[in-house]
Amino acid sequence: MRSPLIKVVLAAAALCLLHGCQPSPETTPEPEIPWVLTAPIEVSNSAQWSLTGTLRARHEIPLAFRIGGEIQQRAVDAGERVEQSQVLFRLDPDDVDQERIAARATAASARAEHENAEREQVRLGGLLSRKLASEQDHDRAATAERAAQEQLAAAEARLRQASNAIGYASLSAPTAGVILDVAGQVGQVVSAGQSVATLAGDGPLEGEVDVPEDRLAQLPETAMVHPFGGGRAIRARLREIAGSADPLTRTWRARYQLEDPPPGLALGTTLSLRFVTDEANAEEPVLRVPLGAMLERGDGSNLWRVVEGRAELERVELVRIVGEYAEIRTRLAPGTAVIALGVNRLYEGQAVRARQQ
Repeated sequence: MRSPLIKVVLAAAALCLLHGCQPSPETTPEPEIPWVLTAPIEVSNSAQWSLTGTLRARHEIPLAFRIGGEIQQRAVDAGERVEQSQVLFRLDPDDVDQERIAARATAASARAEHENAEREQVRLGGLLSRKLASEQDHDRAATAERAAQEQLAAAEARLRQASNAIGYASLSAPTAGVILDVAGQVGQVVSAGQSVATLAGDGPLEGEVDVPEDRLAQLPETAMVHPFGGGRAIRARLREIAGSADPLTRTWRARYQLEDPPPGLALGTTLSLRFVTDEANAEEPVLRVPLGAMLERGDGSNLWRVVEGRAELERVELVRIVGEYAEIRTRLAPGTAVIALGVNRLYEGQAVRARQQ
């Protein structure tokens, strides 16, 4: 017979086992609040911006012969300074001389033909007055004389061209300046109009820059030019803009003429052209945010900002995209924190935890 103590122990063990086998009530974990990366709204400095360009001469003249031939002499190298009328290249004159001799002979023959036709007309005119020649013969003689006269005029014009060609066999500098590059070489056969060198003429200097498409409309009329390597800033004024964009870079070539450049500034020097647009003085400043903060929907451009731990949508006006930033106009003050990443995964009123970039 079992003792009362054993019975009590067995009952307690059974009760513990029974309690342990019963299922525990299920608990639903609370959703985790996501972290978001924020960045402050900044005042854009795009109202003051710059472009890199090069120093160019106002007049850059491609030099070419008026006639074709073989280059016999080259008297200049790239980078040399030349004076007006200085001879730079010469062609082989043999062919030109032969053409002149042939043209002179043709002109002499045409002159003889004209003189003969003129005498024939005079002779038939005398015979016609004595009724010894017909009117038809006299008209043929007059026509022949006029034809010979025109042929003589053409032959004399070709002779003048051949004589001028002697001078065209030498290529001289049309103005004083610096030779930028030389393409013609001794022994090379060139055609009429083929460029053999480029001359940068003395005169105004200009800064040439390539303007991006998003800057073209706000391109200022003036700029401050800073040469590479230091030196004083030079004021410049816009002279021309290309009529169309470069098909590869989609930029517009613009030239700013330098006012009172310092002496000794070398052509080809790298320049920094700095601009100030009207936005620098605008009452409503242009602000900027990281490009990843922009949320584009069908209703326009938006930002997310954190208000009391929750995401709140804010409508803004997108001005332009500059590099990694979006320039905007908004009622929000500079320094306001906005969500910078993952903006397309949020919804209005979502609880978030902010961490500054």
